[in-house]
Amino acid sequence: MCVLLLAGALLPGFSARAATPGQAIEVVLTDDQAELQLGPSMQSREDVGSRLDAMAAWASPAGDWHRQRNASINFGFSTSAWWTRVTLRNGTGQDLERILDLGSSLLDHVDIHVLRSDGTQLQGMSSGDRLPFASRGENVRTIAMRLHIPAGQQVTVLMRLQSHDGLNEIITPRLYAPEAFTAHVQLETLAFGIYYGLLATVLLYNLFLYASTRQTIFGIYAAYVGCFLLWGLVFRGYAFQYWWPDSPDFNNQALAVIVSALYMSLGLFLMKYLDTAHSVSRRMHRFAAISTAAQGLCILPAFLNLYAATFIINSAIGSLEIMGLTAIITVLVVKKKSKAGRYAAGAFTTLSVAALLYYLRVLGFVPANALTDNLLQIGSAAEALLLAFGLADQMNTLKTEKLHAERQALAAQTALNTQLESLVSSRTAELEMANERLANLAITDELTGAYNRRQFNKDLAAAAALHTRHQTPAALCLLDVDHFKAYNDRYGHPAGDEVLRQIATALRQQLQRASDHVYRVGGEEFAILLDINEPPDKVERFITQMLTSVQSLSIVHEGSPFGFVSVSMGLVILKAQGAPRAASELYSAADALLYQAKQAGRHQVISKTLD
Repeated sequence: MCVLLLAGALLPGFSARAATPGQAIEVVLTDDQAELQLGPSMQSREDVGSRLDAMAAWASPAGDWHRQRNASINFGFSTSAWWTRVTLRNGTGQDLERILDLGSSLLDHVDIHVLRSDGTQLQGMSSGDRLPFASRGENVRTIAMRLHIPAGQQVTVLMRLQSHDGLNEIITPRLYAPEAFTAHVQLETLAFGIYYGLLATVLLYNLFLYASTRQTIFGIYAAYVGCFLLWGLVFRGYAFQYWWPDSPDFNNQALAVIVSALYMSLGLFLMKYLDTAHSVSRRMHRFAAISTAAQGLCILPAFLNLYAATFIINSAIGSLEIMGLTAIITVLVVKKKSKAGRYAAGAFTTLSVAALLYYLRVLGFVPANALTDNLLQIGSAAEALLLAFGLADQMNTLKTEKLHAERQALAAQTALNTQLESLVSSRTAELEMANERLANLAITDELTGAYNRRQFNKDLAAAAALHTRHQTPAALCLLDVDHFKAYNDRYGHPAGDEVLRQIATALRQQLQRASDHVYRVGGEEFAILLDINEPPDKVERFITQMLTSVQSLSIVHEGSPFGFVSVSMGLVILKAQGAPRAASELYSAADALLYQAKQAGRHQVISKTLD
């Protein structure tokens, strides 16, 4: 197929069947002809050396002209100028207006002469994609000209076509009534808009996937679809019409560069998608990689204004690349039953069949119509969608395999955890116990088991802050063992330590809330911090009950005027909605009350409520 396409584009006259000399063919125009194909009625002649002008070509002998017979005309690769002619006769009784559309936007040089029967020129136009877009007779993507044919007369449309450096473009000349031409352009614009919109949607979707996942394959596929989109816009003439109408040289260079980039991005994508580095032999992978990289050679001739050389090199290297990729796909589908290979094979087959049918239309074996004229667009859109589906399927497959692998790893991890669970749990229990002991040692008094001074300072500051923020009530009681020094002197320090332990235990046993705590804040000094919601008198009774619990220990103290170990207590109560108090202020207030209790004879509670 690659050889067929290359031959159809390069061989002069390859599309002409039974091209025989003859007289000019006359086409009679009537009112009911909305569209007319002129190709089968046209004659052509070669102008070797480009020596003829319009009058000399018009006067050429009939034997120099050859009938084309096909809807599409292809002069192939030729440095000669080519002339075509067709005679149009107005068979109506009024002047006719028709649009001559050559069906191509890439003709390099086109001169159109509308001659009367005596050879005088009625109309003329010089255009082509080597001239600014404004040189065209109609503001459409293809080269078109409006013809005015007087009533009852005949005119000869004489066209001179010449390529820039030998590569002639295929033309499909048609004659339209103005209304039919407008409808044709609108329908064509709609169809191409849908096609380009589809490619743009696929492009943007894959760019989004690349930006969100950072997976290279989405970026390469986006580049491939982007190149296909740009190629379509340039090849069909929309880019020249709307983007750079005053830059014909750039328009020709851009097409060659985009085609090379298209081949390169296709090769890179398929090598990545099919994982040719691991799925096929090293020789096949290298061949695909080298032929893909060699497309870069096609860019240089384009900038040197060698359009034909660019096309020939591009087609030759592209054919090698496509054949190499086809061989890879065949191996993957036939031998390895690869799902990715099947998607690629379906996409390649779709585009190949569309391209083959398109060029068969060019060669005259398939009729020219709206469907066959746009087979390349239909095939490329189907190919882009199939490859996008294949890429999505591959991502889903990889995701499923990853999930399966993760489940297997989780199962193995669970089994390992089960085996180690007893060791870990026992070690964890030991560590938790050790941590608990360390934590308790850090906040408790070693002798009495009550909380220590460090924890007291922390809890008192927290209670004061809570009262400041939310006006919650609180109570702080400081107590001191009466005549404790005398007890130690009489009974010894071990006995004194035992007294402190018993007092701490008795105090803790009286606590009723988990938020209430007993602290040893000095040698024989203790503190009680209460989280209260009762009235002050009830708090005072509770503290008095704690004083009584110490008395109930009945620890003999002959050095005390009471004959037993007693305590003195200073209680400060913070009412709800009271003024903010600092922790140091509360401690000082309770300490002052404790001092008053001692001065008043000991073994009593003196309290104060702060508003």
